[in-house]
Amino acid sequence: MPSSLQQGIQAAKAGRMQEALDFMKDAIIEEPQNADVWVWIAAIIDDLDKQEIFLKKALEIDPENIPAQRGLSYLYKRKRDEVSVQGDHLSDHTSPISPFPGSQKQSSSAARSGWSKLEINELDEVAEKNLDNTNEKTSGGFFHNLPKLNALESILLAVVVLVFCFIGLLAASALFGFDLPLNFLLSDNPSLSAEPPYPGVFLYENGIYFDIHQHDGVPKREEGIPTSSNERPIIVFWQSTANLDTLQLVYETGEVIPFSTHQGKSNADLIQPQSPIRPGLYCFQGSSDPQSGDIFYYWCFRFADTLSQ
Repeated sequence: MPSSLQQGIQAAKAGRMQEALDFMKDAIIEEPQNADVWVWIAAIIDDLDKQEIFLKKALEIDPENIPAQRGLSYLYKRKRDEVSVQGDHLSDHTSPISPFPGSQKQSSSAARSGWSKLEINELDEVAEKNLDNTNEKTSGGFFHNLPKLNALESILLAVVVLVFCFIGLLAASALFGFDLPLNFLLSDNPSLSAEPPYPGVFLYENGIYFDIHQHDGVPKREEGIPTSSNERPIIVFWQSTANLDTLQLVYETGEVIPFSTHQGKSNADLIQPQSPIRPGLYCFQGSSDPQSGDIFYYWCFRFADTLSQ
């Protein structure tokens, strides 16, 4: 069975321009790297600028293609001389590719006059889809058929994709029980890499839990009072007897230090001073009776600024 290119050549020589162009469209898809396809398309159409484009494509594929070289030479001369002769066509000046016998010149021109400019746009679309891709079926041809997006639409599409990806990650973390590294979204909010080893109160530093003992009243000894080198240390209350509603963080001078509370892994309460603290002793004061305000329990830690030592 003749190829689309051969059928297109036969139709062009018989003066059936529309039929020839249809065959050539199929030939582009079947043989996008065949220089003869682009040469023959240039011979069929009437638009000089498009003819130049298609002939250059032919020479990109086959730099030694004589008909393409002759065609470009004719076009450059015609543009340089700025002379347009009625009924004059590229195919008439490249005899090896001419699809038109001399006796059919006038009838061929008339046959092409009503369709060439419309069909050239269609040819451009086919060329863009196939020239840079020699095998559409195996190289993602589906994506070539997607509509082109402007800049705003592309940005919106990217945002939608990111949102769906984020929602998917959140769902996966809830389903499989792993934490996402979301510190960049939570600003300075503290987080835990693992849950505490057992219920209690801890100083959490460098991924390690340090016990903070509960004292009835002001502590008389250093036991259970860990030292932090972080000017905004993280204190973890997990399943402890402390009533967080009554907690106050007090400096050794009696100054009350503002702090923030965040929810951590396994519903642990993470407490962190809102601003950098000074070196010294700090204690959380907790009352078992919010109404009376009596202080019964202390959980203390020290801050030592190692950089100033």
